[in-house]
Amino acid sequence: MFDDALPDFALRGEAGIDLFARSDDDAHRRARFRCVATLGDDGTLVDHMPDAKRDLTALRATAEALAADPLLTPFVLADVTSWPKASDLGNPIRLFLYLDFLRAWQVADMAAARFEAGLRRAAGTLPPEAARLPTVILPILDFNQLSRGSRVARALLPLLNAQLADPAFRKPKNGGGTGYALRMLGDLCLRGKDAALALQCYETAVASGDNPFRRRRAIEAARAAKDAEALARHRAAYAQRWRLPADLAEDKDTE
Repeated sequence: MFDDALPDFALRGEAGIDLFARSDDDAHRRARFRCVATLGDDGTLVDHMPDAKRDLTALRATAEALAADPLLTPFVLADVTSWPKASDLGNPIRLFLYLDFLRAWQVADMAAARFEAGLRRAAGTLPPEAARLPTVILPILDFNQLSRGSRVARALLPLLNAQLADPAFRKPKNGGGTGYALRMLGDLCLRGKDAALALQCYETAVASGDNPFRRRRAIEAARAAKDAEALARHRAAYAQRWRLPADLAEDKDTE
């Protein structure tokens, strides 16, 4: 429906204005939307994917333009007289971009809601979907659902920590997916300003399978949580196995 040259676009999210990028997921024959940055209410632009090296000035301009976007005019799905018209927009394709996003968001939201319901129904046990945990968590991260990410993290952490106590579960075939899912949940908690919960997620991710990226995130969360003990512990663990980057060796935000 779209080509790869579509610009990033903005929506109001939980922590400010979220900037999204759309790409085609050929493997599943559908579009994928990913939150790439957030412009907070305090004016701070947080780049969630710095390795992509997006133009931050352009991202900020896209976010700030949302306030004057004609697509913000209230409308009701069941009232055709209230609908925005593509013919009235300077760039008609933008309307279809938002409609495509709405469809994808609703599908992801239903799947995440079912997973949460499963956690509530069988308290203390993992639902069947836990076998493919990264697949469940990835859309929550992509759509930057911060509150849901925190809820899921709080429900999953004690269950996954209990599983990790079983040596059989710590084999790479199991630990890899679990660690990836926990890293994503940690990212959501960190974006939602719950650094202590993010640190728990990253620490459990490390327990499921250590690597430099997960240790880096644990160090960053410990800094944000001002947890000097955890910061020293994760720095030492990082330096014991890999060369500690200069930015991780700096003391900041823990006083």
